[in-house]
Amino acid sequence: MPQTAADLVNSIAYCGLICRLCFLKDSCDGCRSAKNLCERNLSDEGCYQKQCCTDKKYDGCWDCENLYSCYEGIYSLGEISKIKAFAICIREDGKEKFIAYILENEKKGWSVEKGKDYDGKQIEDVLKMLRGE
Repeated sequence: MPQTAADLVNSIAYCGLICRLCFLKDSCDGCRSAKNLCERNLSDEGCYQKQCCTDKKYDGCWDCENLYSCYEGIYSLGEISKIKAFAICIREDGKEKFIAYILENEKKGWSVEKGKDYDGKQIEDVLKMLRGE
């Protein structure tokens, strides 16, 4: 069954990933659920982004004033982070617009999956890709 934009919006993880587009989507209900198989969440140290957001009662990292300067957890790659770019896009443009960008780019054959089109690029380049610039 195809995912609707609302399904995708509702599956955005604390960090900015879209759980319903993850390769684990058939066995994992995302990081906001009890049925969470995310490798970050299951690691010994747990998921920094999830813990930080739940401690501060944020919907996601995009609610944090320190997002741009955060290099903790999954953002530790610095300026080469599609996930941080996703959170920045949500902060600047909103969840619905972010998902609209993702769906439009899927029509071009672009995938958010690990090792695919958005990976290994500077945050600014990912933002340009998302926004079609």
